[in-house]
Amino acid sequence: MYLHRLELVNFRCYRHLEIDLPKGPILLVGANAQGKTSLLEAAFVLATTRAPYGILDRMLIHWGAGDEVIPFSRVWGKVERTGGPSTIDIVNVRTTATPGDERFTKRLRLDDAPRRAMDVIGTLNVVLFTPRDIDLIHGAPAERRRYLDVLLCQIDRNYVRALGQYNHVVVQRNHLLRRLRDRGGDRTELAVWDEPLVTHGARILSRRAAAARQLDALAHQLHIDLVGDDQRLGIAYRSQVVEAGGDAATDPIRSPDDLDAAPGVAADVANAEAEIAQRFRRLLAGRREEEIARGVSLIGPHRDDLELRLDGVDLRPFGSRGQQRTVTLALKLAEAGVMWRTTGERPVLLLDDVLSELDRNRRRRLLAHVSAHEQALITTTDVTAVDHAQLEHATVLDVAAAVVRKREV
Repeated sequence: MYLHRLELVNFRCYRHLEIDLPKGPILLVGANAQGKTSLLEAAFVLATTRAPYGILDRMLIHWGAGDEVIPFSRVWGKVERTGGPSTIDIVNVRTTATPGDERFTKRLRLDDAPRRAMDVIGTLNVVLFTPRDIDLIHGAPAERRRYLDVLLCQIDRNYVRALGQYNHVVVQRNHLLRRLRDRGGDRTELAVWDEPLVTHGARILSRRAAAARQLDALAHQLHIDLVGDDQRLGIAYRSQVVEAGGDAATDPIRSPDDLDAAPGVAADVANAEAEIAQRFRRLLAGRREEEIARGVSLIGPHRDDLELRLDGVDLRPFGSRGQQRTVTLALKLAEAGVMWRTTGERPVLLLDDVLSELDRNRRRRLLAHVSAHEQALITTTDVTAVDHAQLEHATVLDVAAAVVRKREV
């Protein structure tokens, strides 16, 4: 899988760009604030229909487009997959400009036909690394939940649907909990939201737990390959619901995404989700009074976390910056491995300023892994950070003032 062509209109710092992208590693070279990261963000938008890290839609539109009658941004891409090419077209339009109340509409097309976001997500698979991803280690649990969600949404459309419905249910249920706390009322009304909370939550939990086990199996060796020692990197999904069943809860939750199409897989997944749902209902009943008193839903995947340990030591309080960076890279490469095992195609790697804080040996080891992918876009301010032997196999694009030109190496 690779992104064959990219076209941008009024996207971030780009007024207009049309560029063909080859297979293999692509080095985007230039000084800071020239447009390198914006190219990675455009690829991420094509894959997920959203900008990374919660960047608002209005921030995607070039500042100069505000003078146009209808300000908009457009990202268009042609994706080459084993099954053939596809085109993705995402237009973000400002529909109202009331002071303090700007509103935007997103129009999505897949192969020139209008589609919903869940139909577009997964056409292009990407793994993005930026310096901000260090927050995966020491940041809030929400950062690690978002990481799992971005991974799973790209490989499981049922997960996209379940996550959207679950988030809606949590908002509505919290409104009801606050009303019951503040004004009282009929507590049986919670049953209207409890069952969809459990149904969609059980699917999310089973997929996240399965993904965490796959990441754990892959990341350990990847971390060894990057740093050159045998420190044990451990990854575990921490959930009140999943762990409520004791030891039995740590293994039986399986997803069809991490298994071959063998007889009984669908039944195993359904049984696992049913078991999780049963635990979920039991925990909700036990904390009903506390939830009403606090006016918030206290049980479910929106309260969970991903635990990262190096030789048994929690990396959040104790990991050095160097350890956090290499662990994050191992986690991202493991994410790419999960996507490959699930879809049969390697995702496009988007690596922003990944080389600057790595020593030469770790840069060389990382780029050796990158070479296994059909395409990788890597930003750097200094092309000499790449060994000459590896540079020979790369395409170098100079980026300056939102202009992209191929360099003859």
